[in-house]
Amino acid sequence: MRTVTTLALILLTTPLSAQSNAPISAIDWLSQPGLVPLSDGSSIIGDPTNGAVLDEITTIELEGPVTKSYGLIPTKISKIPIDFWTDVDPETLTQIIGSLSGPGLPAANDLLLRALLAETLGDEVVLGVRVRALIDLGAVYAAYSLLGQSQIDNFESFALFAEAALLSDNIEQMCRQLNLARHLSNNEALQVYCLAREGSWDTAVLNFFTLRTIGAFSPTMSDLLEADLDPELADTLELNQVDMFGISAIEFKLRASVGQPLATQFLPLKFAPSDLSNKTGWRQQIEAAERLAAVGSLPAAKLLEKYQSSRRVASGDVWARVLAVQKLDSVLADPIIDPEAELQAFWALMHDRKLTSPLAQAWANKLRKFGVASEDDNILFQMQILANVNYLDFYITMDRLNSFRPQVLAADYDTLITHFKQEVAEAIPFRSSNILRAMKKISDGLDGNSTAFLEAIFLYRAMGLTPLAQQLAVEFMILAPDR
Repeated sequence: MRTVTTLALILLTTPLSAQSNAPISAIDWLSQPGLVPLSDGSSIIGDPTNGAVLDEITTIELEGPVTKSYGLIPTKISKIPIDFWTDVDPETLTQIIGSLSGPGLPAANDLLLRALLAETLGDEVVLGVRVRALIDLGAVYAAYSLLGQSQIDNFESFALFAEAALLSDNIEQMCRQLNLARHLSNNEALQVYCLAREGSWDTAVLNFFTLRTIGAFSPTMSDLLEADLDPELADTLELNQVDMFGISAIEFKLRASVGQPLATQFLPLKFAPSDLSNKTGWRQQIEAAERLAAVGSLPAAKLLEKYQSSRRVASGDVWARVLAVQKLDSVLADPIIDPEAELQAFWALMHDRKLTSPLAQAWANKLRKFGVASEDDNILFQMQILANVNYLDFYITMDRLNSFRPQVLAADYDTLITHFKQEVAEAIPFRSSNILRAMKKISDGLDGNSTAFLEAIFLYRAMGLTPLAQQLAVEFMILAPDR
């Protein structure tokens, strides 16, 4: 509780400019019930890999000491080493983070977000990598606040700042800064856009026609800017088909401003937060919340709020999920009622969408009131464990999960349990290279390579993160696809 209160006070004293339009704060994320301590101070001796062959990531020694630190969560709260991001060059960091495919396990997702948000050393290039990773995960408000701690004084940093500002609706400050220092950006469309909003509309029009004459804009961008400057043109505007993966933040905002907003369901995740607004339809809000919650970028309570905010109005997959969540939420409110039927309906719809864990965390208090689930109530048991991995002894939990999901690890189950019962052999640094390597192996494990998952567990334990490794093992037993 003291940790949560401390962070709340820190956030409350953050300058208003860093918190504007930021409905999801670090405290929302850090206070989720699914988080466990990173380490237990266990002794480390011997060989951590037990003979496993692990891929290597080349680490570097910096030429000089790094003295700058950036972050939204103080080190004493995040428990992330202050030098976490200084062992790999920025280009390699970008490649490794980009190679992580889709949602991993919740505890691994949480650790990555914790590290990206934590106060750690690193120059502004490393900061840029962290900000880019947050944007790509849909944590655009955090990305904007984090980048605001640095100097925005070149093309690269301003381009990132502008993207974060556009995606988080912190447009006024960004445009004022650009209008005062136009040398910071060579994006002519952005310059016109900002002049029209925070500068001179007449100058924006003049610049637009001048730049269009010399071919500075693509046909789509030219049409969008013209309609933005002359709203009467918006009624007859016909735009080319959207490039789903190449669309920029400025095009996304312009399409909305001329009355042709894009649903974000099939766009990169960084656009999803814009659909959380009450200005969008309820279905769009739910779909955006589901995508963000699946990677840990939306607190569990916020996801549940979206499901509860109205009543089902149609049929279809989304509305079936809404009904399943609302029914289960109602039943869980009374521990006297048997929730078996509602749990089965919920599990069938949600398990493959990576949403059982965040919703279990949102219902943590209600699930606890049912007591330990009976031996034949496997879904309730799994929900209780996802809500709180320490609900029962680790080995009791694992044995029970393996009794009805033996196919998940098959013969590798005994190897994993034996490893946990042994003291870890040799320490390796708790640094970005090893964490990202372990995360990649978890992704491989979820794709069916159980050996890679074992190697990931060995890595986490070798970094002194045994409680986290245990949580990952439990989550894998529950959330991994059937082999």
